[in-house]
Amino acid sequence: MVLHSAAEMMRVNPTPPALLLHRLPGRRTVSAGVWLLHGAAHDPAPRAGATHLVEHLTLRRCGGRDRTELARLVDRLGGSVDAWTGAEAMGLSIETTSDALPEALDLLLDATLDPTFDADDVALEKRVALAEMELVRSDPEDRVEEALLTAAWGDHPLARPIIGSEQTVRRLTPTALRRHHAALLRPGGVLAAVVGDVDPAAVSRRLGRLPLAAPIEPLPLPPLRWMGGAVNLEWTAGDQVYARLAFPTEGFAAPGREITAVLNRTLGVGASSRLFQRLREDAGLTYDIFSSLVLRRQGGFLEVGWTSSADVFSESWRLVRDELAAFPDGLTDEDVEVAVEATVRGLLMDAEEPSSRCGLEAAEVLELGRPFDLERVIGEIRTVSPPAVREAARTVLRPERTASAVCGPQGVTEQVA
Repeated sequence: MVLHSAAEMMRVNPTPPALLLHRLPGRRTVSAGVWLLHGAAHDPAPRAGATHLVEHLTLRRCGGRDRTELARLVDRLGGSVDAWTGAEAMGLSIETTSDALPEALDLLLDATLDPTFDADDVALEKRVALAEMELVRSDPEDRVEEALLTAAWGDHPLARPIIGSEQTVRRLTPTALRRHHAALLRPGGVLAAVVGDVDPAAVSRRLGRLPLAAPIEPLPLPPLRWMGGAVNLEWTAGDQVYARLAFPTEGFAAPGREITAVLNRTLGVGASSRLFQRLREDAGLTYDIFSSLVLRRQGGFLEVGWTSSADVFSESWRLVRDELAAFPDGLTDEDVEVAVEATVRGLLMDAEEPSSRCGLEAAEVLELGRPFDLERVIGEIRTVSPPAVREAARTVLRPERTASAVCGPQGVTEQVA
């Protein structure tokens, strides 16, 4: 494995390598991660939840360590050791101090390559996963987020719960999980990134056990179709209403992605965003309201979410829809300028912090197929103009294409029918 700086990679290698390194001289902290390009959406339907369960098992026992040894090592590293599952990838990450990097990388490798699938461990983690499902069922915010995916994308694998279902998880066996884990380590399906004041050659040697020789190659999924549906759920444990709206966008690699990002920020990210000012600061109808982008390789959506009491929900629903309709024409040049500056400064701060920089390095390769170059990305953001954002708002925020999900007391859904 040959390591290059970002600038060198752009010159000599149009396909970025699967081992990314960014040096931050003088830093005492270091961050490392491994991304496996198989997410929950890639699980075969009868084994939905298999990737999530493998993720649970990676840090239960690995590399010949028992649970106590592993727990002591994690604590001794002093930072954070984590594993996660997303719709299109699974990953493991470690943050620690530079002097502990050899131990941290060995743990990262063992968790990635050598987790155990002991029958007792599998049975225990299945119980944990089933308990997690119960938590989701009892949390109205989790329920409404899952419902919004269904309203937007129907029964597409990208709309499926990452954790799977009770039926599919109960059917998973140690043998099936062991085979599933082996499939996750396919050539072209593994990416590693390390950020900090580290020795490139030493990092390369340490990570030599990972299959990093092949170019990154994401797995395919069925075509994504926008459903624009509405899902209404009854919630009897309180008088709060949890509401979500979604509008279709293109995927994370689409041209103009920086315009969509600025649009999202002006709409519902931060204290000066339009929806926060109107619903929270002016009308006092909700404690918080937000917008966010849910982006996948094939497509995505811009989400608007808020919570209000049942007695003012119909008013909040009307006001949100009115603000969305008026937003494109009401968006000012200053709104866009503030959002651009906030985005740039947030990016600069993230690039200075090892764990955030590690994620930036990996995301640029996984999503855009290119090395991360801070100045290039900042330049792209700074090209975003107010007319471009207003046009994007008109294109995205079309009421006839809205998907919605509402979770609240009985009778509330009738207010938004």
